[in-house]
Amino acid sequence: MLNIFEKINGMSIVGQGGKIILFTLPSLLVAIFANTLIPQIASLPIRYSFLKPLGYLLLVPGLIYWGTAVVQLLIGFSKGRLITTGAYAIARNPIYSSVTFFVLPGVALISQNWVYLVAALFLFVGVQVFIGKEEHQLNEAFGKQYEDYLEKVNRLIPFAKG
Repeated sequence: MLNIFEKINGMSIVGQGGKIILFTLPSLLVAIFANTLIPQIASLPIRYSFLKPLGYLLLVPGLIYWGTAVVQLLIGFSKGRLITTGAYAIARNPIYSSVTFFVLPGVALISQNWVYLVAALFLFVGVQVFIGKEEHQLNEAFGKQYEDYLEKVNRLIPFAKG
């Protein structure tokens, strides 16, 4: 039976995710509470309500991007492979990328609550701060293949490299 929590190439499937989530979680909780308890402060001005449909245009592909990345990770990690196609061809960390650039901004626009954008910023910073260890492990495990991948695909910003 497949155990996705087994270490492969010295790495767990979670990687630096725990640290990134712990770094981001307080800002997300504040956003949720602000949206619920003090919407008069957390809400976008009414004049921006026309942006609400854009929220759905971000959220739907963001969830597809996120789901694709999760499925690819579950399949590829268990086989000890470096995943460089599909969602991983858009950004090296597509699970974080999808939430940072699509899901949280989409939720912000749909809920008309700007504080979800603050949570997205915290997620972006958290990835930049903590992901280096994971990248070092991937470089150790995959060498030239990972170095070539680094040259082609950005860490977090979708489609940033040509």
